[in-house]
Amino acid sequence: MKLASTNKTVAGHDPATETIFLSHRHASFLAKMSDEINPVMPKAFGWPHAIRTIIDRIEESNIDLTVASSEYEIAQLAAGELRAKGRRRTASR
Repeated sequence: MKLASTNKTVAGHDPATETIFLSHRHASFLAKMSDEINPVMPKAFGWPHAIRTIIDRIEESNIDLTVASSEYEIAQLAAGELRAKGRRRTASR
């Protein structure tokens, strides 16, 4: 699945458009996450909101993903770091 706007006039002369390719599994995850965030939000708005939420959470976690060289390594690194931070929070309570 390819998600990208073909209308480049809405973002000005030099639009900051990102193109992402999603597997069916990723699209299903985004649909589920979007529905959990706001069930009445249309998919056209919900998916970008879900993606932005994921990006924001990774940024807030201060996990350095630049050391990863593949999607698999990014997933492993992020999951490991988030699990470790979750354990540290639970232990400090």
